[in-house]
Amino acid sequence: MSSFTHINQVFALIEAELKETEAAFSRYLVSDIALIPKIGEHIILSGGKRLRPALLILTSGMLGGERRSGTQLAAAIEFIHTATLLHDDVVDEADMRRGLAAANTIWGNEASVLVGDFLFAMAFDLAVDQGSLATLKSLSTATKRLAEGEILELMKTADVTTTEADYIKIIDGKTAILMASASEIGAIIAGAEPDIQIKMKEFGNCLGIAFQMIDDILDYTSCEEDLGKTIGIDLEEGKVTLPLIHTLQQASFEEQERIKEIISADYVSPQDFDFVHTLMKNYQSLEFTSRKADSYLEKAHTILNELPPSPEREALHFITDYVLSRDR
Repeated sequence: MSSFTHINQVFALIEAELKETEAAFSRYLVSDIALIPKIGEHIILSGGKRLRPALLILTSGMLGGERRSGTQLAAAIEFIHTATLLHDDVVDEADMRRGLAAANTIWGNEASVLVGDFLFAMAFDLAVDQGSLATLKSLSTATKRLAEGEILELMKTADVTTTEADYIKIIDGKTAILMASASEIGAIIAGAEPDIQIKMKEFGNCLGIAFQMIDDILDYTSCEEDLGKTIGIDLEEGKVTLPLIHTLQQASFEEQERIKEIISADYVSPQDFDFVHTLMKNYQSLEFTSRKADSYLEKAHTILNELPPSPEREALHFITDYVLSRDR
């Protein structure tokens, strides 16, 4: 039985390392242009679980590395993640992020995009200072794949012919790849063998895919206070996520036509949302998505079970379970 009963206990295990990661944010988030640290701090210091830095630090410790050696690269990972959030909010015209006003609603789209670019640059500046080509390659590959995932999602906006394979390709890029990179880098800096590096990258990938699937369920079932963003925004933005894909596959022709009208409209009314949500419940599309997420998490657990026991491995197991159990 796990000694962890709450996600905060996992973060307490690596509290010192996470504090060093936060200190790296402050050191690198410096510019003579006052707007840069102001926007950066607004989103970086606004909360968030620091899940990606935790994956890197815990993986390194689990594989025999010095956990503190990963704090700078953990900060680089979080800089990249934060840059994508700034860009995403502009693309999605979002109003909220982590329960606060999105940066673009305060400072405008232009400033948000440019500060996001600055954070990308600082992430690689920070990584270069660590002097590892292998970690730089992981980060550069992840950043490229992030962009590809976001662009594919944009291309598939309001496209009701989007398949489950298309969806997996999108979330593999926009969400999973950065968790995969964090886990891979943790293995790299621990000096793990190449096959273990590959396995940990797969672990992070499985975790990231499941994480996004649960997020897509929450968009239809949670409340704004819990999720930190407007509920039903995926439908209004024309995002064809797995719950909707499954619903479309099960729906009658008339129901499909109504969904097409709703997802293509400029405005989704509460009645429109309720119509789609009711169909999802009737066709058990949310349960279907949850089962899919669980299958990826089972793969993640299997990978961890092949590695020697340690507090860090136990913490990673708990994080894996936590992804599925988030309120929905």
